[in-house]
Amino acid sequence: MKLIGGSGCMLLDCDEQLFITYRQSGENGAEKLLSKWAEAEVTPHEDPKILGTALSPQLFLVNKEAAMNIAFSTARKYWGRVSTELQLFFNKHGLDTKYVNDRLNAFFYTQKGKQAFFEQLFAQHTMDLERLVWLVFGKRWQVKLPENDLKTIYLYKFEDDYFVHMIYKEEALFWHWLFMKKVYSLLIHKPLEQFTFIHEIMGHFEQSSTITYAHVDNSVYNYRKNLDKCITYVDKCNLSCLAKKQLRLYQIVTHYRLSEGQYQCIKELITSFEADWRYSMYALTEKEKVLIAYILLHIAHQESDYENVLHYGEYLLEDERLNNYAIEILLEYKDLLPNRKPTPPAIIKNYNLNYLENLYAVLLDTYVRLERYQEGLVLLKEHGLASNKKINAALVQQNYSNEQLIAIEASMQQDIALQVNNSLQHIGLSVEEWRQHYRQPDAPYFLVAQSASMHMINILKILFVTEQFELFEKLIEVYKKYLLVEEHFNQLRVFISAYV
Repeated sequence: MKLIGGSGCMLLDCDEQLFITYRQSGENGAEKLLSKWAEAEVTPHEDPKILGTALSPQLFLVNKEAAMNIAFSTARKYWGRVSTELQLFFNKHGLDTKYVNDRLNAFFYTQKGKQAFFEQLFAQHTMDLERLVWLVFGKRWQVKLPENDLKTIYLYKFEDDYFVHMIYKEEALFWHWLFMKKVYSLLIHKPLEQFTFIHEIMGHFEQSSTITYAHVDNSVYNYRKNLDKCITYVDKCNLSCLAKKQLRLYQIVTHYRLSEGQYQCIKELITSFEADWRYSMYALTEKEKVLIAYILLHIAHQESDYENVLHYGEYLLEDERLNNYAIEILLEYKDLLPNRKPTPPAIIKNYNLNYLENLYAVLLDTYVRLERYQEGLVLLKEHGLASNKKINAALVQQNYSNEQLIAIEASMQQDIALQVNNSLQHIGLSVEEWRQHYRQPDAPYFLVAQSASMHMINILKILFVTEQFELFEKLIEVYKKYLLVEEHFNQLRVFISAYV
């Protein structure tokens, strides 16, 4: 272990040499140094050079004691004392200097604090200032904390060895590049069965890649291409194990997230994945089947393959499969499912922002397109999120009293007030502001209005065909009053004229 510069950073020898070379000669110079090291190895590793030259893991893996010393001493150096900017932040939120320093000292200079630090770091594989402040002070702030010279600490375990890596503010691109290089090297040289955290390490790998190559044209395409090459190589070199399956799943999810409408490749990856793992001792779990069904549902929707939309959508709804596994999927693939909190009382909302609300909207739209109106009515009756609580109650109870219909309109007015001002005070003023602006593309709630209008039109079509005329008449009245989008309403006119 060495100290470099005047900063007092604890660095491995390889990190120090690469850091100095990178500062002097950039990425190309660092790559030449890596090639020189590789040529000097007594027993050289096979290296496909997908992401340049790999490092020997022996250069950067350390034992548990060394990893803990590096991580904790670095955290204490950068986060154990409060910068002027951070103290101003704490003062603004009612925490004086003495209290802050006392809490930090109690954390960084006691066994209890050290234990809490490592419990969190071993569980999450990452530590940053925001997470540390939560550990020390027991609260999270909704505003961004001032930037610190130490951005992130990563820690991963490989059997008896540990991979610890820091991202510093100074020369951050180098530290992200080096993190990528080390993860790539581990994938190439270490048995996959030693990876017990594929989702986390690949997520961090992708994040560092995005930052490192943000300036490069086609960086997303290049990431997908290099990822495929790397996984093909690793797949060939490793026996069947859980991490191997998880790496293939990460590949599928990554292609889906970054696909930009190119879905054929994803479908081919899924077909190959299912064939390879169907009869393995690591056969697909119910959660993994749900994950794949969710991806195929949305591909089918984008491709207007409505029969498959129903096939996968109904599978996800049956036994509440999507709802039951959504949290686990979100923990592993946080960007896959839109995760805004669902709002059962609301009909006016953007149905693209929550995975369940979006599922109902997609299914309802598909029932209408396939003229399966009775099934659409059943969906509305059996699932409150397919419309809202008031509409669902009216349908289920067949209660079309004047009071119930007034309650539906009142709930829509409340939806509007929350969209406009996030408050139920001055509902009338909020409704008036909404009606003046919701059709304007630059209005903050324009997309909400568009999404809610299209969904309401689908509900109206189902109610009309299934002869729920009392509710239809009330809903069309409030639709025209609060949500009218001419293009959508003209579609409804044409639809109704075809049935009359």
